[in-house]
Amino acid sequence: MSRVRALVLGLAAALAGVGAAFAQGAPQGVKTFSAKDVIEGTKVSREVCARTPRTVFVEAYGQGICIRYYASGSLRGQAPIVFFTGDVLGLDEKGRREVEPGYLTQAPEYIDIASKIWSERLKAPMIFFGRMGLNGSSGWHGDRRTALEVEVTRKALDAIAAKEGATGYHLVGQSGGAMLVPALLAARDDVGCAVIASGPLDFRAFTRAYGITFRTGGARAHYDPMADVDRIAPKIAGDGGSRLFVLTDPQDRAVPAKFQAPFVAALEKAGGRPVQILTGGRDKDRHALIEKALFVTGQCVAEASDAEIVKRWQGSAGDDLPR
Repeated sequence: MSRVRALVLGLAAALAGVGAAFAQGAPQGVKTFSAKDVIEGTKVSREVCARTPRTVFVEAYGQGICIRYYASGSLRGQAPIVFFTGDVLGLDEKGRREVEPGYLTQAPEYIDIASKIWSERLKAPMIFFGRMGLNGSSGWHGDRRTALEVEVTRKALDAIAAKEGATGYHLVGQSGGAMLVPALLAARDDVGCAVIASGPLDFRAFTRAYGITFRTGGARAHYDPMADVDRIAPKIAGDGGSRLFVLTDPQDRAVPAKFQAPFVAALEKAGGRPVQILTGGRDKDRHALIEKALFVTGQCVAEASDAEIVKRWQGSAGDDLPR
């Protein structure tokens, strides 16, 4: 499988059949992302960041981070769809840090292609957001799902809006990246559609179940979406505010549904109107809902009703995708 096809189908999940076409014309001699940068982290100065296309430099908790983003064209006067990919750093059988192999086939040129494909398919401007420590952004990916990542991401979206002239955002995230969606929805007043796919939304319970120490202080304090329920609920109360969709595969083995459902229930109890869609995920763990999350976002942006969106995706198989 070509690198373009691996990125487009595996990470940004473009349409069936287009990968091969782009593979024939893929850029030659490009530099793919490295495992070393993910495992050890990187530092980039404000000056170097300023010389890199489509970047913003932000400071949070005393750290300067260069965030790289991949946009599908002019964002001026638009509310683009912003996609946050999942985590890629884990442990091997011997407890050593390792990086998801598919990530190592990616490069900026390929993300640009994938962003363009999705922008055209969804008929909306698109941003692939390089999370801290990934996809050309500086920092350490080991600080994912923390107060630091949340603050860096919030400030980066502010800086992108100021730089590009964006008027607001639609947000969509998968797995670990999905945790940024509730954090941003709680903090911002310019979010139209928000789509969460396979996210560990009751994160304190998730860490407890998997023997992870839940950190509570400083920049590396873990973010738990459950803590933001009272701030999110009024924004999705159905009175012309934001719309929130939560996509869950009941058989998800990576982030079981029991760590997703409590967040939805808590929002409903607080007066919010989230829409949870139970639908089939791809891959062996039934966890990958990237394509469906993007299509749901596109429908939401196009102002399809909740009922129409639920009818299309509720109970659908993992491979039941538009062609």
